[in-house]
Amino acid sequence: MDNLITIKGARLHNLKNITLSIPKNKLVIFTGLSGSGKSTLAIDTLHKEGQRQYLESLGMVDYAGKPDVDRIEGLSPSISIDQHLTNRSPRSTVGTATEVFTYLRVLFARIGHRPCPKCGADIPPSYDVSGDISWDDEGSDGEPEQAGFEDVQTYPCPNCGAPIPEMIMGNFSFNKPAGACPKCTGLGIVLQVNIHKLVDHEKSVVEGAIHGWDIHYIKRHTVTIRAAAKHYGFEFNLKTPVKDLGPVQRDYLFYGVDSPEFRRHYPGVKPPDAVHRGYFEGVVTNLMRRYAEHIHNAEYREKLAEFLYPETCPDCQGTRLRPEARQVIVAGQNIVAISQLPLNEISAWLDGLESVVTPEEWLF
Repeated sequence: MDNLITIKGARLHNLKNITLSIPKNKLVIFTGLSGSGKSTLAIDTLHKEGQRQYLESLGMVDYAGKPDVDRIEGLSPSISIDQHLTNRSPRSTVGTATEVFTYLRVLFARIGHRPCPKCGADIPPSYDVSGDISWDDEGSDGEPEQAGFEDVQTYPCPNCGAPIPEMIMGNFSFNKPAGACPKCTGLGIVLQVNIHKLVDHEKSVVEGAIHGWDIHYIKRHTVTIRAAAKHYGFEFNLKTPVKDLGPVQRDYLFYGVDSPEFRRHYPGVKPPDAVHRGYFEGVVTNLMRRYAEHIHNAEYREKLAEFLYPETCPDCQGTRLRPEARQVIVAGQNIVAISQLPLNEISAWLDGLESVVTPEEWLF
């Protein structure tokens, strides 16, 4: 029957050739003693077979194989949510944890339209799945993969003939280099230094304006600052409060000699090549470098966190994805817009796809 899921001959683990029917569109609870096979039936049999059948329908390879059961009828694609904590990565979302977002990536990679980057003409899907038939997940730790880009296949624009790179599932993942926004690495935010917490603008350098500079740091950097002033030909009164410093002095102190903020003042002057000659990294630049170098050290990150604040990524506007992925459209929407919808609206959008996509796209 259409409103039932029928399991016949389930024999995995503690299940002893179980046959039963489960009503659809109902809240069904499995109860029983510990070890009686509740999780085996719900997760290892029903959920696993639901995923296997779905992947098989997409022409994908499922290496896990079929659970030990004679037959399951009336099964739909399933989502498993258990009581265990997911990883605490800022990259994890409900969509990635439940694989709903993965299914959307399949859809947009298969039938998405996009504009040609050269002439602007509509580029329909290529319908060639030979290069991306494996089921790639979002990663167990939620961190971006560091591997380089895979070889990308191209096909010509039907209007101008320009080579168009194939879009695969990885192009729609903010956990993969092919899809993640380069600016924020797929986080949707960038960290900025709270300069007023790092630097007390009411004090001078010698009075301890820079947080973390003790008397030894102040003496050492005083030599460097004086050497830089001589090298570039500007004055730097170390007893002047930071709030009263000029743009050149502030940019040197905050961002250092290699920064565009400072180099704009002296575009034709080569920076000093040593600390004792005036080379200075800048307190803001130094803080960001140390944070990046200790990105996997939670204790160290926490120590620096008081001087940082998150800001929406200016490149992707918080969407996490590269512009190429954001330009791909299915039924008038890109994957970012669909991901932000409530589940009932996503379901309604999916139900309406058949009436707006081509027969070839619907087949996929």
